[in-house]
Amino acid sequence: METSIYVEDVDAAEKFYTKVFGLEVVTRLAGKFVFLRCGQSMLLVFNADKSSKDNAHNPIPRHGAIGDGHFCFPAKDAKEVGHWRDHFVRLGIKIETYHIWEGSGAHSVYIRDPGNNSVEVGELKIWGFD
Repeated sequence: METSIYVEDVDAAEKFYTKVFGLEVVTRLAGKFVFLRCGQSMLLVFNADKSSKDNAHNPIPRHGAIGDGHFCFPAKDAKEVGHWRDHFVRLGIKIETYHIWEGSGAHSVYIRDPGNNSVEVGELKIWGFD
């Protein structure tokens, strides 16, 4: 339902995910976080330093991590993964890896976001999903 990633520059991440993936901003707190709608799930982007501190006024357990994260947007087939790869190239985003998985033959393309998180677009069949 939701994926959390951590960045130093929330504004740069917001611009990246709205421009590159067309995600919709649901809510934001300047410099601290931005929450983006991604279909039936949410991408929660937190400033790593500000979200890792305990907040006595917040009943929700703190969100925080150390190091680069990874997540994958689903694609229905290799053609769609190819469209994403071409889209990234048109935007001048470096392709880190284009991979074909042994066994399933599924395709994935990997890029990095402004926070250095690994962002993958991969076929559902990587994990045997329809």
